[in-house]
Amino acid sequence: MTSVKEDTELTVTAPDEPGIFGRVLGTLANAGVNVKALYVYSETDQGHFHLITSDAKKAETALRTLGYKVKSKKVVTVLFTDRIGAGAEIGALLGNAVIDIQYSYGSSAGEGKTLVVFHTSNNRKAIDTLK
Repeated sequence: MTSVKEDTELTVTAPDEPGIFGRVLGTLANAGVNVKALYVYSETDQGHFHLITSDAKKAETALRTLGYKVKSKKVVTVLFTDRIGAGAEIGALLGNAVIDIQYSYGSSAGEGKTLVVFHTSNNRKAIDTLK
């Protein structure tokens, strides 16, 4: 793996309304915070944002000023070379170590690297397994 580390994921709950995506990300941009990964969906009239940022504390402070509910949790981020089968190898390693993946999201920008976020049953063991 290129990089395996523990990171802080912010989960933001906001109103599900037109413009909310821009408002949340604009708030972070105005605070000087870069978004490294995101997973966004709407459910029961609420927008849910899962964010990995360059500065979780600064991001949380900025988002709380808007009155949004913000929670933080530790996750595992894996940055690796984008190639066929790489995700399957990570899944097999975690499975063989009896680590449950509670959820995951990620993407490749098409420039040779992929970033994947994992929330697992044992993040410390996942990091040790993948290093």
